[in-house]
Amino acid sequence: MLDKQQEAYFNALFADRLESAKALESFALRGVRNSVVEKYSDQAHFIYELLQNADDVKATSARFELFKDKLIFAHNGTRRFTVSDPATEVQDLENGRLGDINSITAVGGSNKTDKATIGKFGVGFKAVFQYTATPHIYDPNVFFKIERFIVPIRLETDYPGRRSGETLFVFPFDHEKRSSENAYSDISEKLRSLDYPLLFLSSLKDISFEISGILGLYGKTVEETHTYDNTIAEFVRLTQNDGENYDDLYDDMLWLFSRDDGKGNKYSVGFFIDTEGHMIPKAHTAFCFFPTREVTELNFILHAPFLLTDSREGIRAGVEHNTLLIHLLSKLAADSLVYLREIGITKKVPLIDDEIFDIVPYDESRFTDFSNNRVSFKPFYTSMKEAFKNEAIIPS
Repeated sequence: MLDKQQEAYFNALFADRLESAKALESFALRGVRNSVVEKYSDQAHFIYELLQNADDVKATSARFELFKDKLIFAHNGTRRFTVSDPATEVQDLENGRLGDINSITAVGGSNKTDKATIGKFGVGFKAVFQYTATPHIYDPNVFFKIERFIVPIRLETDYPGRRSGETLFVFPFDHEKRSSENAYSDISEKLRSLDYPLLFLSSLKDISFEISGILGLYGKTVEETHTYDNTIAEFVRLTQNDGENYDDLYDDMLWLFSRDDGKGNKYSVGFFIDTEGHMIPKAHTAFCFFPTREVTELNFILHAPFLLTDSREGIRAGVEHNTLLIHLLSKLAADSLVYLREIGITKKVPLIDDEIFDIVPYDESRFTDFSNNRVSFKPFYTSMKEAFKNEAIIPS
């Protein structure tokens, strides 16, 4: 539980946030809350935000339980909630020492230290207020709820369904403008249709959900790993069912190639494989840990720690960091063709065959040039075209 110093900080934080809540509820600032909460066109995007938070604290397993009147989310992450002195929050944020309770009860007070990584309890968590007015949090260190958007209030008793070592969130459907029926419907649909939620996370390996007694599962298994130069190649199996029939699982398989950008950030490209071991085309939007709305015009999947727009739905254009990542990804995609050929030879399955032309980009007109309004994936066309000048890549 909290020690005496953190108890004092919590009480001080309560008083501080109480004053701030009065300001947020004033006429002059009444639009601030809505502008923060309603960022996402995808109303249930907060599901991804919760999973990001779990991965940040090294959780390997997460679960959702959806009821008619609430959503429960729990994970087995090892990092515990902390609270820091509200009088030194500016300095603590800059130094990466801001308490988690300070962060989760602030607007724009994420305690992440690198803008290119996913952060813990930034503005994204506020999306839960699309469905609830009083999120409850049960951590082995402290139990509390949040009222009036930013005010933390201690809870005396633990949640009866919390498992040992878990951090558990309860989101009652008590939003004044959204019915519990609407919340249940939105979240049920989202939980059944998460888009490769585990593929690019570093710690989480499985996500389960229960919707009114119906079970569902997302799983990730790395079945093979190889190293080529500075590239890690993994054969990944992604298991999923939609919650209707727990025994009716289906798999997606892909070869995932990853590199480090030199700053500790991983970027990846992935090529999907059918049950016979052959490459198959699969179009997808770009990922930044989770899917964005950025159309790539490519028939394989890619991920990088892009700097995103405020809504986290788009990749910021005209930003040097993102431009560099696109070029790094395009070089990785081209080099991956060589690695795929080597894997195919080893396995005696021709991964690079005539079907490769359904996967690599060949129509330059489909790609725009870089602009201030939209990122361009044209470098993939250029890099992979160059790769095909190597006769070892061209299918026999």
